[in-house]
Amino acid sequence: MIRAFRPTRLLALALALVPVAGGSGIVVPAAEAAGGVPVHEGARLGFRHLEGLERPELILAQRVIDRDWGPSDDSIYVELDLPGWKSEPLAAALSAALPGAGQRYVGENSAWVYAALEVAGWGGWWWYRHDAGRLRDRAAGMAGPPGDPASGWSFERWAEATQGDPAEIAALYQVDPEAFYNSIASDPTYLAGWATPDARSEFGALRIRADTRLGRSRGFSTGLWINHLVAAVNALRAARFHNMPLTREVGVRINGGMKRGSPTVVLTLERKF
Repeated sequence: MIRAFRPTRLLALALALVPVAGGSGIVVPAAEAAGGVPVHEGARLGFRHLEGLERPELILAQRVIDRDWGPSDDSIYVELDLPGWKSEPLAAALSAALPGAGQRYVGENSAWVYAALEVAGWGGWWWYRHDAGRLRDRAAGMAGPPGDPASGWSFERWAEATQGDPAEIAALYQVDPEAFYNSIASDPTYLAGWATPDARSEFGALRIRADTRLGRSRGFSTGLWINHLVAAVNALRAARFHNMPLTREVGVRINGGMKRGSPTVVLTLERKF
């Protein structure tokens, strides 16, 4: 788009005496400007002769430059691929998900240690949970169904011995069997429901062993979380130490010059061997 305005004769005469900025450097004589003679056109900014007018006058013309912006051939943004470079976040994430995987990615020999601890942790957790369940089932079988008078512990036997109402303890058995077994194993109020004192003692010992196994399984579960955390931190440290020599061998060189009449700046990443 060309925007133009009509200067006065005095302004046109003054402008005609000034060299055209950014143009060919030719000075337009004042006589030509005043006399209406066509004026020489500059490269960027100059004067044009307005045709088709009774009284030709000079107008100030400005050229609009359209330019497409985009990456050039000499762009300073360069992707650099360093052989042997290891991603620190990736190493930490791998070991957080599976201990030893991040160390294996970096190339650390300690990968098998964290993997072995993970396998041992899951193995210990499963075994103690399984053994605790086995002991609890064995204790429950020894007590038997409390509604059966021939069981190791029964509502009828307890009611006959204490003259009490078994409705409360029966409701507890229906709602929470584990709480019921804990009560008949440790609460003196319900000792009369056992067939023999030895049965009660053995039942209590089995429950204690089962609780011990559950406690150890929870310890293994905590150890698994710690192993994941330590492995992730160690993988991050290993990747950082692995990359430190690479970063020291990489340098930046800045070169400047002229290209097609325009100044250019080139940044180059160099690796020393």
